[in-house]
Amino acid sequence: MIDGAKVRQDFLFEPEYVPLNHGSYGVFPRAVQKVQREYQDKTEAFPDRWMRLEMYPELRKSRELIAGLLHCPADDLIFCYNASSAANIILRNFPFNEGDKVLYYTQGYVNVNSTLEYVRDTKKIELVPVHLEFPLSHEEIVAATKEKLEEHKDIRLAVYDLISSLPGAVMPYEELQRLFKSKNIVTVADGAHVVGQIPVNLETLDPDFFFTNCHKWLFVPRGFAALYVKKSHQGALHPQTVNSFYVNHTNASDFSSFEKEFASPGTIDHSNYFCVEAALAYRESLGGEEAIMKHNHDLAVQGGALMAKILGTQVMENEQGTLTASMVNVELPITTPAGVSDADFGRQIMTKLVYDHHVMVSPFKNSGKWWMRACAQVYLTIDDFKKGAHAAAKVCQELRKD
Repeated sequence: MIDGAKVRQDFLFEPEYVPLNHGSYGVFPRAVQKVQREYQDKTEAFPDRWMRLEMYPELRKSRELIAGLLHCPADDLIFCYNASSAANIILRNFPFNEGDKVLYYTQGYVNVNSTLEYVRDTKKIELVPVHLEFPLSHEEIVAATKEKLEEHKDIRLAVYDLISSLPGAVMPYEELQRLFKSKNIVTVADGAHVVGQIPVNLETLDPDFFFTNCHKWLFVPRGFAALYVKKSHQGALHPQTVNSFYVNHTNASDFSSFEKEFASPGTIDHSNYFCVEAALAYRESLGGEEAIMKHNHDLAVQGGALMAKILGTQVMENEQGTLTASMVNVELPITTPAGVSDADFGRQIMTKLVYDHHVMVSPFKNSGKWWMRACAQVYLTIDDFKKGAHAAAKVCQELRKD
């Protein structure tokens, strides 16, 4: 049994802060911070020895640990700053032809969708959106995708979430991957919120590309994402910071320079990449992956129900209960005032929560209604969800008066 009040002492939060927004930036415990500082000190003690010679075996060890969690070969895995960086590496390097069609979902992460728009404008591809209005069953999401594929039979690449960001909803990713694969569509699986929140097996899922933020749910320092690339595509990709190991491959399946090109982006602080072992050890001290995921899921379900009851609204969930993992979406009892943009109003809600109540949830608009995404984590209790709901109710009341 994980005691959230006790576990909170392992982290560096301000005493009054109610941290219900783990999914945006993640946090890491003091035990991991200590290890990161040790690696930073090791670097400063003899920079050339560490940066030129000794850090690469440590990077390999971290890659192998992450590969073990994802069930993929470490040789097919590289590190980068975050999910947005990973999406840029894939989409800006992929050998599109003019007129190629790319299917994506409108509720996908804004930076990923913006990258698609950039590629559309620079490589003259066509974007094919699937618009989703939640809550939806997984069957409805798959049906909407099939309908779009019937309209566009020549899709070359598809980008899909395993867990979307806003709303924080589990997608039918296994069904989508099988569907795309059956039509020989190249797949980019956005798992930004996956590692540490739900189990995933890349060997059985079999996407062409997959990326996940380790700094969100795994308790490693930010920014740190892992990018998996199937060998048949490795020759087409190059890092955002091109280095001396660059090779122009005429064959996308030529992976001979892949590991060296992505080994390091140059002179940066790599210390976050060396904290995987410490983060996993800390997670084991709490009971391990399965125990953490079960605790967080149960707390999200219970906390979301309590918030909806306090606010007099509803949880965004389908009849099958398949949307919620460790993030739960609760409707807010408020509408955007006339003359105010949704973007500005969302910022007003967030600012009042942060500065007036020391609470953070992510407000967002979906299907014409305002919602908030609340994230469960090992350092929280049901009382934190209660505090968050009362703060949200007060903010909504204040903004309705204004």
